[in-house]
Amino acid sequence: MEHSLRNWIGLFLLGSINNLPYVIVTSAAKTIADSVALGYLRLFPSKCVNAWSSGTGMAGVLGSAIYIIFGCSIGESNDKSQLKTLTKYAFLLTLPAVAVYLIAYFVIIKAPKTDDTFHRGDPSIQKPLNEEERSLLHGSDEGALTVESTLHRLRRCWGLVWWLSLNLCAVYLFEYVAQGCASKVRPASEYNKGCPELFAALSFCYQAGVFVSRSSVQLFQIKRVEVLSVLQFLNMVLWIFDVHYKFIPVYLLPALMIYVGLLGGASYVNIFYLLLHEDKYPEEDREFCINIVSLFITGGIVLGTALETVLFNTVLESD
Repeated sequence: MEHSLRNWIGLFLLGSINNLPYVIVTSAAKTIADSVALGYLRLFPSKCVNAWSSGTGMAGVLGSAIYIIFGCSIGESNDKSQLKTLTKYAFLLTLPAVAVYLIAYFVIIKAPKTDDTFHRGDPSIQKPLNEEERSLLHGSDEGALTVESTLHRLRRCWGLVWWLSLNLCAVYLFEYVAQGCASKVRPASEYNKGCPELFAALSFCYQAGVFVSRSSVQLFQIKRVEVLSVLQFLNMVLWIFDVHYKFIPVYLLPALMIYVGLLGGASYVNIFYLLLHEDKYPEEDREFCINIVSLFITGGIVLGTALETVLFNTVLESD
């Protein structure tokens, strides 16, 4: 129980700090670190993914809150020097997180020994495959161990995870377009006013939704992740139409943006929970499968920002 709580706290801190900085070079490092850390979770009970994902959700809440706090403190001016000050102090505030990250990784988290059994959060106990089991899995003759090429392993694992990969990519694509549309769903005169400013407030609502749903897998699990993708697609269409027609009252926008975050966060945590929990993913390939799927997060973000850029420079340019 003590180790479980320590690991939970450590993974939460690791997820929070690992996802806090998110620009160019640091975002590249973050993407690699995400993939490695998610694969590392195979050493823990599957529900520990809830701690990691909850931490990543908290990072979004903290990041958007920092900008709101500093934005309110410097007033409503559009002075570029003040914006530069806001950015500088926001990033300086994250520097101490490096120390917390190292403490979480090296001190708090205690991974099971490599020869320990793997417990996936259910009554069954799974042990690492022995040589005979691996040879049978790879289809070798007479129980002899075969050496599988990297390409063959990639093809085999892709056959296991392609559906989850595409759904994770899609949900990120749709939510990033919807989130970007928040910058244009109201007339320009309604932005850069008040505290918090409209777009900053909607961004905070989105992150709050992500945090709640990424912390939900302990309470319930969703296997039909494609349902979340379809609902997020409908969300994206709604926000795109609202950019042009502006028919949604401003007081409903925060709830709708929380809903966008809820769907995106639920897709993330449930997909990685399935990868860590389901027996269909061989124990020896679980980390590799997770690495493949995590790459599609970046794919979804790239496609989402590209689609948003095209829309804002073509059919939605004058809105």
